[in-house]
Amino acid sequence: MVTSISPPDPTPIFIVGMPRSGTTLLTSMLSAHPRIAIAPETHYLCYWRQEYQALELADPQDFERFWQALSHSQRFSYFGIDAHKTRERILAKGSPCHHHILWGWLEEYARTIHKPRWGEKTPLHYQHLHQLFSWFPQARVIWMLRDPRAVAASLQKVPWASRYMHVHGQQWQESLTQFEQNWQKDARVMLLSYENLVQQPEKSLIALCQFLGEAYTPDMIRARSKTHTPMINRQGWAAQHLNSALQPLSVGTIHKWQHTLANHQIEIIDSLTYPQAADYGYVPRAPSPMGTYARGSLALEKLRVKLDRKLAHWQTNLTRQPRKTGTHIGAGPK
Repeated sequence: MVTSISPPDPTPIFIVGMPRSGTTLLTSMLSAHPRIAIAPETHYLCYWRQEYQALELADPQDFERFWQALSHSQRFSYFGIDAHKTRERILAKGSPCHHHILWGWLEEYARTIHKPRWGEKTPLHYQHLHQLFSWFPQARVIWMLRDPRAVAASLQKVPWASRYMHVHGQQWQESLTQFEQNWQKDARVMLLSYENLVQQPEKSLIALCQFLGEAYTPDMIRARSKTHTPMINRQGWAAQHLNSALQPLSVGTIHKWQHTLANHQIEIIDSLTYPQAADYGYVPRAPSPMGTYARGSLALEKLRVKLDRKLAHWQTNLTRQPRKTGTHIGAGPK
């Protein structure tokens, strides 16, 4: 039984950034550190907190409802931890709240694998850094950055992402704008280039460990394995993705997008991410204007997005049924 409350000012590590920007690769590296436990994605602020925002967690019945949904979810099963011990750890921190639930959940994961420092990787938590820092003021955040064309090309291959190229370009630009406006000057946030991490892994990790206040160890490169990055209950795309992240580093991944994107798709991404992409050396300072075919494709994509949204709205009104809980990836029962 958990009998003591954790120190009041934990210094967790959060990995954020655009999906497919190297966050899983970095997770495998930090997880190989003898002191650091980077947990599987929780999607806590993206899904759990929003989906159950109407609950008063201080109320025993509401907390139990939330806990049953979370602890019996597929996502919780990825952690390989004991639900009862996790619940005890959460309640030992005081009145139940989202802060204590996330804290206790991640802390129990680190305890289970015998690591003193805990962390987590949910890429889209970059949209919720204000909340994370209000809960954990001493936290350290690593914001991954990758060539927007590589990000878009990779997102095209996953089953859960948009099928529209311009959506990825816009999100990349918006995410980087958010970093520059809100977090660029914050000493608790470090921007890390995927390209630098792959081309100069030791140099990048030494600088990263200095930022985290940890000692660098070569195991972060050479000891990446399923032992440190567990694949509990992972199947299909998720298992393939984790396996891929554990493969030896290859600079070939940096320019792989050149063989998968059509010219008009590259023109769309370049136009939507300029000038930020140029500031970070991803595109020329004076990119070529979009050609006729690219402009037409962009206009057609935007039209299709509008039609998709209208169709979804029409279907919702037709059925007059609210969205079911658990439709988020990994939120369903085991």
